[in-house]
Amino acid sequence: MTLKDVKEKHVRWIGIPVLGIFLSFLFCEKGYPTIGETLKTVTITLIFWHGTFSVLNFFRNKFPEIENTSRRLAFSAMGIIIYVIIADTLFRKVFDFFFPDLIWEVENLAAHWAKSIFISFLVSMIYEMFYFYTGWNQSKLETQKLKTQQVASQLETLKNQISPHFLFNSLNTLAAIIPEDQNSAVKFTEKLSEVYRYILSYKDKELVPLETELDFIESYLYLLKMRYPENLFVEYKIEEKDKKMFVAPLTLQMLVENAIKHNVISKSKPLTIEIYTDSQKNIVVKNQLQKKVIGYNSTRTGLDNIKKRYKYLSHKTIEIIDTNTSFIVSIPLIQLSDH
Repeated sequence: MTLKDVKEKHVRWIGIPVLGIFLSFLFCEKGYPTIGETLKTVTITLIFWHGTFSVLNFFRNKFPEIENTSRRLAFSAMGIIIYVIIADTLFRKVFDFFFPDLIWEVENLAAHWAKSIFISFLVSMIYEMFYFYTGWNQSKLETQKLKTQQVASQLETLKNQISPHFLFNSLNTLAAIIPEDQNSAVKFTEKLSEVYRYILSYKDKELVPLETELDFIESYLYLLKMRYPENLFVEYKIEEKDKKMFVAPLTLQMLVENAIKHNVISKSKPLTIEIYTDSQKNIVVKNQLQKKVIGYNSTRTGLDNIKKRYKYLSHKTIEIIDTNTSFIVSIPLIQLSDH
C-alpha cells in the first residue's frame, strides 16, 4: 500500500489506539498506567480525534480555495481550542460520575487544557499532512491531464491544418491564382507561411493574448476566403481592452474550422461567422446553421478538447448553444492573475 492509497479511516483505526496508548504512558506518574487509565486515555483521544477531524473538515468545505489557506488554518485552530475546552469539561464530568476512581485531579486547569489542545493539534497535523499531500498529488494529476489534452488538441489541429487535404486545397488555390494575379499569389503564400509559423510557435503554449490569436485567425481566414471569395463572411465586434486578455492557442481556429467543415457554403447559402466579446468577458463564435446533408460526421472531439483545457485553465466553463438556426460557442477570456 502506497501513501496515496491510505484513507482517512485507516489513519483513524491505527492512529487513535496508538496515540492513546502512547499518551497514557507519557502522562502516567506511576511508571506504568493501568488498563483502566489506558482505556480512559484512548477514549478521550477518540473524542478529541473525531472532534478535531470534524472541525478541520468543516472549515475545509467553508474555505476550499488555496488563497484562503491562512484563514482556514486560523479558524480551524480557534475551533479546535473551543471544542477541546468544551469536550474536556463534559468528558471529565461524565467520567467522574460513572468512574470516579479513574478521573484525574487537575491542579492547573490551564496546563491541563494545554495538554489536551496539544493532543488535538497533533492530530490536526497528521490530517493536514495528508490534506496537503492529496492536494499536491491532485495538482500533479491535473497538470498531467492538461498535458494530455494539449497533445490531443495539437494532434487535432495538426490533423486539420497539415493534412494532405488541407495542403492539396491550399496548393490548388495557389496554382489557380498564380496565372491570374501574381501579387495575390505572393500574399497567399505569405499568409500560408504565417499560419504554419503560428502553429509551430504557439501549439505548446497554455495561453496567448486574444490579440495574437485574432491576428492568426485573420491569416487563416484569408486562405479560406480565397476558396470562398463571395460566400464566406466574418464579422468582428471586439472591445480593444478585451484583446489584452488571454485564450488557449488555436481555440478560435478550431471553432472556425468546425463551422466551415459542417455547414454548406455556396452562393445561394453564404456562411457568416460572428466573432465578438460579451459583457461577461467571453469570446463568442457564432454561425448560422446550414448543415451539410452528406459530409463530416461530428465526433465533437475538438469541442471536448476545448472543454477539458478550459476546465483546467479557468474556473469558468465554455458554453455551447445549439439551436435550429445557429451554433454558438462561448469561451471565457482569462486574465493572468486568475490563471
